[in-house]
Formats: sequence, C-alpha cells, structure tokens
Amino acid sequence: MNNKYAVSTFGVFASIIVATVGIGTFSYPNELSQFVGTDGWFVIIIGGAVSYGIILILIKLLQKNNWSNFTLILKNNYGNFVGSIFALSFAIYCIFSMAIGIRTFVEVMRMYLLEKTPTEFLIVITLLIGVYIIRGGLDTIIRFNEIAFWLMFIPIIVVLFLLLNNSDFTNLFPIMSNKPIEYIKSLPVNIYIFKGFEILLLILPFMKVKSRVKKATFCSITFIMVFYVLIFIFTLAVFTKYQNSVLLWPTITMIKSINIPGSFIERWDGIVMTMWILFYFTTFINSFYFSSDIIKNVFNLKETKLSYIVILPFIYLAALYPENLLELNDFRGVFFQSFTMIMIALLPLITLIKGFMSKAGGGGISNN
Repeated sequence: MNNKYAVSTFGVFASIIVATVGIGTFSYPNELSQFVGTDGWFVIIIGGAVSYGIILILIKLLQKNNWSNFTLILKNNYGNFVGSIFALSFAIYCIFSMAIGIRTFVEVMRMYLLEKTPTEFLIVITLLIGVYIIRGGLDTIIRFNEIAFWLMFIPIIVVLFLLLNNSDFTNLFPIMSNKPIEYIKSLPVNIYIFKGFEILLLILPFMKVKSRVKKATFCSITFIMVFYVLIFIFTLAVFTKYQNSVLLWPTITMIKSINIPGSFIERWDGIVMTMWILFYFTTFINSFYFSSDIIKNVFNLKETKLSYIVILPFIYLAALYPENLLELNDFRGVFFQSFTMIMIALLPLITLIKGFMSKAGGGGISNN
C-alpha cells in the first residue's frame, strides 16, 4: 500500500471494529452469565477500558518507532534473530486464533445449515475464499472492512429493535450482586472477546492523518463496548441469566426466536447464518493478512502471496486438531487466553519499555 491508498480515519475505525467483533458475539453472553450472571454488562465495560489501555500502549510503541511495521520494530529492539522469533510467535498466535475461529465457524455451519458436508471440505473452502479476498492487498482489505461495517451492524440494529416486544428488562436485576472475585475470574474471558484490535499494528503506519489516531481508536473501542453491552442486555431480556448460562449460542437462539405475525420472513435461520458468515470473515480476513504480512517481513519475501501459501496448511491442521466442540472450547481455554494477553499486551509493553531504556542509555532505536 502506497500513499495513494493511505488509510482514512473511517478506515481505521471500521477495521478495528470488524476485526474485533467476530463470532464470539454469538457465544460470549453464555460465558459471562456463567461467571457473573446479570452483571456481564459491567465486566464488558471494564474489559473495554483495559483494551483501550492496551491500545494506547500499541500507539505509543508505533509512535516511538516512527510508525514502522511491527516486525521491523521487534527486530530493531531485540536484534534480527530474537526479533524474528518474537514476530513468528505473534504470527503463531494469529494462526491458532484463526484455527479456533474457522473450526467454530464450520461446526456451527454444519449444525444449522450444512449437516452432511464434511468438516475438511468446509475448512478448505473457507481458506480458499480467504485467499481470494486478501490477494488484493491491504487497500482491498480496508475497503472490505469499510463495506462490511455497514453490512454487519445495520441488520443487527434492526434485529434488536424487532426484539423489543419480546424483551423483559427486569431480567437485568439484581445488579452488582456478585463478589469481587467473580468479576476478576471473568476478566480473561471478557478481555478475550476484545481480541482483534491488534490489527492496528498493521494499519496505523498507513493512516493518512495520524493526529486522529487516538480519536479513531477510542471511538472504535467505545463502539465495540456499547455493542457488546447491548447484545448482552438483550440476551438477558429475552431469556434469563440461567438460560443464558446453558445456551451454547444465546445470540443465535435470540435472533431465531423473533416471531412477527404476517411477516414476509417466516424462518430466521438464513438471516442468522448470513450474519454468522459476515461476522466470521471480517476477523478471519484481517488476521490472515496480518499474519501473512509478518511472515513476509520476517523472511524478507517479495510478496505476501508467498507467505499465505506457507500459512495455509498450518491453519488447516490446527483447525482439524480438536475432535469436537468440547475439545475446541478447551483448546481456547486458559492457556490460549494467557498466550493472547502475552502477545497483544505484554510483548508490546516490554518492547516499549526496552525502547525507552535504550534511548535513556544512549542506544536509541534504530529504524533501518
């Protein structure tokens, strides 16, 4: 991407949102209800605040390194070999994240739409679609994100309005009835659903007006936080905290429960699956391109096309590893959540601190 295709403020805003808000939207009310019952909305706000704190660290890291790409920042701070190892670790995190997402996506597609279609075939088709989209480069990804933003959120807002008649907002009570330890236990799950904003490490170096970086990122994380709170509140209002805690996909069940007498839409399954596909592909496409870009920069490849060909078999094999949904949930449990925090928060923070220390010691930060 050259200056002709510099990323607009809206492009940054939309990209962070669609890369973050994925298919976890359809399941996180279940996970939060298990931990904190009706207080999930409060934990979401805390998670949003923590996520924005991490975003500020990422922005500062980019600013201090003259808006270089993430791989170059790591190499400049840790040396070529160690920096490459850290960059590859970040790419591995992206690959495992995509593998978990693609397997979840495929399992739900088989459950609701394509019951007799082999898992392996659906994974291959999904990967090929991903390759087709990202082959156009970063400018294509940004345009895809900008269009997907409207396609994702206008329909879901309409759906929420249609749910008002079936909602009982007294289900939100009691409020703040949990012990502090319960809120702390829920934080890893809650922060995990904000995973995806690290895409800014890829796109911010190309932002046209960098003075608007903080405004764009603040607006995006606020939008995500409000959206998550609304989804959680509506699932509670339509069901209860007890039903939320046992339904595997509360948001899917909530949308399918819409019943409008005389409506031209008799079954909402197609609407749900359309939303499911959109919400999945936005996160997948952005992670796919980001990991490919890292691999390209680590091995000094001429084109990103070579790197995503290398990545494809690893995503496929990792996606096939879990035997079922139970193993898949274990796969993305405490270990992967911890790995996520190390990659998107701890590594950038340590790199930023190291940069400050090197500068204070007279070493400076190289940008060559």
